[in-house]
Amino acid sequence: MSDIQQYLYEVDKHKAAAKDVAQNSARKLESKELKLINLITDLEPYINAKDDAGRRSNSIAYLADVLDAVSPRVLSGQERRLLVDFILNRLESDTEGTGSSARALLALERLGKWDSTLAQRVLQTFADHANPLKQFKLQSERYAILQLIDLLMAKYRTALQSLHDSDQNLLPSFIALFEGEKDPRNLMIVFSVLQVPLAEWDVHAYARDLFDAVFNYFPITFKPPPDDPYGITAQDLKDRLKGCIAASGECAPYAFPALLDKLDSTAMNTKRDVLHTIQACVVSYEPKTVNLYSVTLWDALKFEILAAQEEDLVNEALKALALIATAFSTGMDGPLTAYLRPIVKECNEHLEDAPTTQSRAAGRILHAVSSAAPVVADRIVKGILPTLFTLFKSSESIAKRRGLIEVLNEILKAYIDMHASGDALIVEELKSHSSDALEVMLRAAVSAPKAEVSFRLASLNGLVQLTAIPKLLSDEEVERTVDAVTDMVLNEHTTGHGDIRGEAIAALTEMAHTVPQTVRSKAIPAMMVDLPDSPSDDTSYRATLEALARLSTETEIFDTIVVRLKSRLNAARHHQASMSYQHALLLALLYAFTYGSPLQEDGAVRSSYFGDYAEPPLALIKEAAPESRDSAETEIVGRITNILLRSQTPHYQSTVYRTSLQWLIDEQRTKCASVQSLAPLSLHYFAALRPEVVEPTDVHNLLKTLGNLLLDGTNTDASTSVLLRHITLLINKFLPAKSMQASLQDAELDVTRLLTSSPTQQQIHISLAITKALILLGKTSALTSTYLHLLLDLLPTASAPTARAFATLLAPDALLSKANHCAISPLHKQRTFALLTQPLLASLKIAEPSKKQPYLLALAGILQHIPYTVLQPSLPELVPPLLQVLDLPTSQSTAQDVKPPILAILEAALLHDPDTLSEHASSLISRLLTCASPPPKPKPVSAASQPTVTPSTTTAPPPVNSAAVRAKALQCLTLLPTHLKREVVLPFRRQIIRKLVPSLDDSKRSVRTEAVKCRGAWMGMEEEAAE
Repeated sequence: MSDIQQYLYEVDKHKAAAKDVAQNSARKLESKELKLINLITDLEPYINAKDDAGRRSNSIAYLADVLDAVSPRVLSGQERRLLVDFILNRLESDTEGTGSSARALLALERLGKWDSTLAQRVLQTFADHANPLKQFKLQSERYAILQLIDLLMAKYRTALQSLHDSDQNLLPSFIALFEGEKDPRNLMIVFSVLQVPLAEWDVHAYARDLFDAVFNYFPITFKPPPDDPYGITAQDLKDRLKGCIAASGECAPYAFPALLDKLDSTAMNTKRDVLHTIQACVVSYEPKTVNLYSVTLWDALKFEILAAQEEDLVNEALKALALIATAFSTGMDGPLTAYLRPIVKECNEHLEDAPTTQSRAAGRILHAVSSAAPVVADRIVKGILPTLFTLFKSSESIAKRRGLIEVLNEILKAYIDMHASGDALIVEELKSHSSDALEVMLRAAVSAPKAEVSFRLASLNGLVQLTAIPKLLSDEEVERTVDAVTDMVLNEHTTGHGDIRGEAIAALTEMAHTVPQTVRSKAIPAMMVDLPDSPSDDTSYRATLEALARLSTETEIFDTIVVRLKSRLNAARHHQASMSYQHALLLALLYAFTYGSPLQEDGAVRSSYFGDYAEPPLALIKEAAPESRDSAETEIVGRITNILLRSQTPHYQSTVYRTSLQWLIDEQRTKCASVQSLAPLSLHYFAALRPEVVEPTDVHNLLKTLGNLLLDGTNTDASTSVLLRHITLLINKFLPAKSMQASLQDAELDVTRLLTSSPTQQQIHISLAITKALILLGKTSALTSTYLHLLLDLLPTASAPTARAFATLLAPDALLSKANHCAISPLHKQRTFALLTQPLLASLKIAEPSKKQPYLLALAGILQHIPYTVLQPSLPELVPPLLQVLDLPTSQSTAQDVKPPILAILEAALLHDPDTLSEHASSLISRLLTCASPPPKPKPVSAASQPTVTPSTTTAPPPVNSAAVRAKALQCLTLLPTHLKREVVLPFRRQIIRKLVPSLDDSKRSVRTEAVKCRGAWMGMEEEAAE
């Protein structure tokens, strides 16, 4: 059996086997076992089988598969040319196997590039004899032909354009070729192919036909199947189609009317596609072409803005208007004037009615169009501002004046946006109105009634924008503006409604970025004058310090601020000001160094700051007696030390460690009384140091001292927390993983020893702190597992606070971070979840109901810090204990702490895995309703009937869930109707609506808000007809 016979036998039943046969023929050609003439001769009887169309088609498929498998240089140029002629000649007389013919030609072109004449002949032949493609029922056959045409358009573009120029009948045939195509994969190629003549050929005579050929597909409504192997999306098709419509200005007479007609559609997606296509056309068409339709486009687009339906449609319409203005912004004065004239007229008309929805929309239009180019903004200002200021001066209505200022702010914002993008502004026309604008806004911001908050805020925003536009205001006007805003920061004393001091601070901060020199010379001195050396009360200076701290975000004035704050801190100490005032000054410095813009050296905070701002307060702490040290001041200084030291080089840190702060190590080693008073400072200091800087013996001694101090049990809760964090930090950061257990034993902090024979609360908390360090480290798996199991063994007899303390194992700590050079394993939460969850679940299954509480608290404490994606696979077995956590007595504060995060987990499960909760619907709903129940309101009792109650008989109000628990439970209940199956939740509808009534009257607004949403969600469910 010959190869062709074997191929024809296999091709309809086993395509892979047929491919193998063709590849075998290709190998024979390469090895000279088979000559090309013999292959064609063997093929001839089958390719000319007049009565068997399938055989003729499969014979061409065989040739295509052989050519596709042939290596380059096997066939000579003459042989390839003969094969092309053979295929094209056959195509002229027989269209069976046209798709295979296209595949054969693709293979031949891959083997050797064609000349222009041959490329033209190939296209002409398919245009004449394969037209239209829809006659070929198989998508794969049409796809092969389209691939061939796409290749011709990509590689032989000049030759095909020459063919079009010489044959006026080509383009009509070419357009008709693709008529009726519907397959998405084919359409992707069709749109790409048609874009070439649209963009590059002279298509004036056939522009309407080309436009109709592509616009027939508008709008694209394709929805890809879920298992689509090709990954073609509706957006892909939309982008290709949009490119075709925008490719040639010759289509403009047809495109713009058709698009604007589609813009009237009620379908939002269609409107969206129209707006995107209009934008593409405006960008691609010649400005002179766009000019013919600019006013028509304005009339249509303004409706989408003034009668807004969806915000994103408004934004797209605004973008289209801006693009039209951009098209006319370079050397097209007449078209720009004609385009802007109706815009200015319409917006001025809406300003007369301000403040209205239309006037706000007019402001947005003016902003969008002005942002197109400086010359456009200049024209807008010339047409709008005279009317705006006339209306402002003629009106006594504060509401109207506010609306006008808001529109003015939109225009000013356009100038700022252009400046930010690097455009050279044209401010002459705006400058002619700047004095009026400044006076209007200063008067409104400073002198308007304090109750007119929105009016004053609009003016304040305008002042910020006026100062942000370069060369608009004179130096004197900028100073007046900064002085006015500074005065608002310092002298606004309104409380409640009308207090805009916070907004004034934010405005001054913005001004610091644009006019830093003026803020430094005017605002900062005024603020420093307002800061006393020793204040008479605790509140007068807070707004000033807040303003100074926030101003530190500007690099140019940062040093000025911190120098002045340091000077005032020294003065406060000299005058023995209150400690709260000194703390506030230190906190302002801390804020400046943490969130401000200190100068950098080699990517780190400038090292000189440490000597200037950390060492002086450190020296004062050193000199103070242990019992006189203020813990708050010690912590603030520690945090300043940390922020200034942690980014420094190892060499610099080593110098500080061995010189400036050697006293800290020595004092903690020799004076046990100093350890507790210095603990906040020591904690932040060691957090800043790199591991290689610290001496191991210092760490060992300090760990031992901290452990002994904690075991004494005489510390306050606050100091205990600091000491425990310190232990965690030192172990995680400085103890080597390989000798971890030995190091802990040397420091008398081995958890195994600590937890033997009825451990105390202190020993348990120390063990938790040590284990936390190992969990984060992630390099001592065996030891960590041992310690965790020892801790789990405590739970059967553990108190509620002890069980709740398990939450500290994974609780975040800002100091335990990579920024502080700690070792943080990226998988530490996953490992801990795996180690603890299964033992806890197993214990819960066998524990008596009265003994379950410690396990539930411990489990809840762990789960609240686990990402949902980690616990998601275990959700089915976690749901029952999660629901049991919600049953914990509300009288216990620990229960109030764990319920919100557990409710958050259930909320995530409802959003992502509702089917897992379906089988627990009844239990879930009952518990959520219980958690959402508000406290009962006392019943009014008449004075005559009130019994006399002695203090001994007075009863406390019944315990209830906190407002946070109630609100979160209602949020979960709100999700049930939409995320669980209807048949699951419908039976509970009436019960839930009835039990939501008390929540609608909850004493907390946040709870009432969630109750309203929840009731609406359940009321939205339709009752079944049977009910």
